Amino acid sequence: MSGLEDEFGLVGTVLADKYRIDSVIGAGGFGVVYRAHHVIWDQPVAVKCFTALSSAPASMRDALLEGFIQEGKLLSALSSRTAAIVQARDIGSVVTPSGSWLPYMVLEWLEGAPLNSFLRDEHDVPRGVTRSADEVFQLLDGAARALALAHNHGVAHRDIKPDNFFVVGGALSPGATIKVLDFGIAKVMQSQAATALATTGTQITSFTPNYGAPEQFDRRHGATGPWTDVFGMALVFIEMMRGGLPPLDGETFMQLAFASQNPNERPTPRGRGLDVSVAVEEVFETALAITVTERFKNMGAFWTALAGALGISDYPAMPTVDKAIAHTSTGAHPSLTNSKVTPQLGTTLPIGGAGSARTGVTQLAATEEGPAPARAGGSLPLLVAGGLGLVALLGVAAFFLFTGPPKPEVTDPPDEPSTPDAPAEVPVVAPPDVGAAATETCPEGMRSVSGGKFFMGSDNTERAALLMARPAHQVEVAPYCLDVDEVTVADYQACSERGECKRAFKDSYWPKPGGAKKADWTHQREVFSALCNEGVEGRGDHPINCVTWAQAQHYCDVHGKRLPTEAEWEFAARGSDGRVFPWGDEPPTAKHANVCGAECLRWREEQKLEPVEPLHPGDDGHVGTAPIGSFPQGRTQHELDDMIGNVFEWTADNFAPFPGAPEQLGAMDFAGKRVIRGGAFNSSEPAHADPALRYPQDESTHTHAIGFRCAATPEG
Repeated sequence: MSGLEDEFGLVGTVLADKYRIDSVIGAGGFGVVYRAHHVIWDQPVAVKCFTALSSAPASMRDALLEGFIQEGKLLSALSSRTAAIVQARDIGSVVTPSGSWLPYMVLEWLEGAPLNSFLRDEHDVPRGVTRSADEVFQLLDGAARALALAHNHGVAHRDIKPDNFFVVGGALSPGATIKVLDFGIAKVMQSQAATALATTGTQITSFTPNYGAPEQFDRRHGATGPWTDVFGMALVFIEMMRGGLPPLDGETFMQLAFASQNPNERPTPRGRGLDVSVAVEEVFETALAITVTERFKNMGAFWTALAGALGISDYPAMPTVDKAIAHTSTGAHPSLTNSKVTPQLGTTLPIGGAGSARTGVTQLAATEEGPAPARAGGSLPLLVAGGLGLVALLGVAAFFLFTGPPKPEVTDPPDEPSTPDAPAEVPVVAPPDVGAAATETCPEGMRSVSGGKFFMGSDNTERAALLMARPAHQVEVAPYCLDVDEVTVADYQACSERGECKRAFKDSYWPKPGGAKKADWTHQREVFSALCNEGVEGRGDHPINCVTWAQAQHYCDVHGKRLPTEAEWEFAARGSDGRVFPWGDEPPTAKHANVCGAECLRWREEQKLEPVEPLHPGDDGHVGTAPIGSFPQGRTQHELDDMIGNVFEWTADNFAPFPGAPEQLGAMDFAGKRVIRGGAFNSSEPAHADPALRYPQDESTHTHAIGFRCAATPEG
C-alpha cells in the first residue's frame, strides 16, 4: 500500500509459522514495519523488525533478545490490566534471506486515528475546536489512568504528545477509548543496544521538543521520570482546550527549550488565555513546574489533584502496584538530548510529529518513533508509532493504518472505555514487586531476585570515585535471595549473646592511609568511634556496624546464608532495567537515602573535621545510622531498603579490577582487600549514590560506615 521497498525480503514469507508478511508499511532509522496476517487467528497484526540491530555481533544476540522478551512481558502485563495501553502479542527473531538477523515484535493492529488528527488538519492548521477543562479531563481519563498504572510499576513514557494517543474508532467524543502508544520502558536495553549500534555509528534521542519538559532540555533541572510525563500530559491537556494550539511557543529547538524553561512565562491555562478556576490553575502550575522536585511525582498524583480542583465528586482512586506483575524488568530511560538525529529515509520531518508541518524544524524524535506519513493524492495514510519500550532506543512501535483525515462527527465511540481497577490510594513512589511471586522460596526477611544478565560497573569518566568501577561489562547472575534490610544491631547482638558470633567492635578502625598524619588519623578514629552502634541503647533497629569482613561472613554462615557477591549486590541495587539509582532516575534527596546532607555538615564542623560538600542540600535528621527502612522512597525494584546510604556493605568478593579496567589500577596492590558497596550516612561524594560504586577495603577494617546484609540460594 505504501510503495516502500522491502529491503530485507520478508514480504511473502511466514514468521514463526503463523505471521504472513503482506507489505511494508513504514521504515525508519531503527526499524521497518510490516503489515502481516495471523494465519491461525485470521487477523491483521503489525510486525516491527529492529533493523538497527541487524549487524549486532552473534555473541550479543541472546542478550538482546532476552531484553526484548523481558520488556514484552511487562508491556503485555500492563496492557492486560487496561484497555488504554497498546498490546504486545509476540516476540522473536528471524534470519532474513540475505542473512541479516532481526529481532521482531508483533503488536496489535489498530483502526482509528491519532489524537493530533483531531487537533490539527493535514496541513497542520489547528482545527479550532475548543473544549472545557471538564470535557478534556473526561476524554483523557482512561489514558491518564493507564499512565498512572505504568508509573506505579516504575515505567515512564518520556514522549507524551498527541501523536502518541490513539483514538480507537475515529470519534473523539465522550466515552471514546484512547490508547497510549510508544512506551519508553527500555532502560534495560540501553547498554546492549548502545554496544550493538556502535558498529554503525547510530545515535538515539527520546523526546519531541514541542512537548519537552525542562529536564529533557537541560538535566540540571533534574532527572527524567514519571514527573516528565506529568509535564507532557499537562501540555496535551491545554492544547486540547485551545483547539490545537500548542502551549509551548516556538519554531526552533532553542525557542522551544526556552519556552519550556522560562520562569517568567509558564504555559499554564491562564498563561495561555484560558478561563479556568484558581484551583485548576494552581494544579497546572505544579504540573508544569520547572524543577522536577516541585512537580507532581506521578500521573496519579496529578490527575487526582486535577479531579479535585475540577470539583469531580467521588472520583475513583488511581491504580496502585499490582502484585501480579512480578518477574518482569521495568524502569526508566533518561533522555539523551544531545543525540544526533537522522531523518527517516532522507525525509525532513515536521517537529510536531507525524502529520504536522511546522516550517523549518526537523523533528528530534524522527528516528525513534516510526515512519513519516506517506502522502498519496488527497488521502493521508498515516503510520504512528506506539507500544513497547524500545521506542526511545530502537523505534519499537505498534502501528495502525487509516485512510483520510478522520471526521469527529462520524463513527460511534467504542462500547468499552478503559476502566482499570482502582485501589485505595496513590503512593508517591511505588516500585514494582519484582520476584514477589517466588518469595516463598526464600527465608523470611529476604526477597527473591530472579537474576539474569546485566551490565555491571560504569563507563563514567567524569567522577573519580567511579574509576574502580570501570568499565561496564556484561555479567549474569543466577536466581538468589537477599535480605530486605541490613543486619540490625539487635539481630547481631542476639547472635553474639548465643555465643555464635564475636561481638561487634565499639571503636572505628581502618588502616592508616599512607601519607596521612597519625594525629589526624587518631582524631578521626576517636570522633567516628562514637558512631559505632554496639552497646548503644536505642539503636537495636539500626544496622550493625564496626564489624570486620570475617565477622559479617560468619554471621551469615551461622544463619545458613552467605555474603552476596558484588555482582548480586549491584544487580539487586540497580535492578534489571539499569536505572540510575536504586529507586529510579530521580537524584537523591533527604527522602531517598541516609547520606551526608546539612546535618552531616553541622556535625563535622562541631567535631572539627575538614569540610565537605553535601551529597544533597537537605537534612535527613540522622548524623549517624538510621533505623532500617527509614527511607521508603529509596526502595529498590526488588523492594530492598537502604541499598544506598546508612552503611556501606561487605560483599563476598576479593577486590580486583574489572577486565579492561584503566591501566593505573594494574599498578595498585589489592591484596587482602574485599569489595564494599552502597555508600554510607557520611557519603558526600555524588558517585556514592551510584549502584556501580565499588571500593577495596582491608578485611581487618571495622568502621562506623560499614555493615552488611546476607544472601542465600533459593530453596527448592
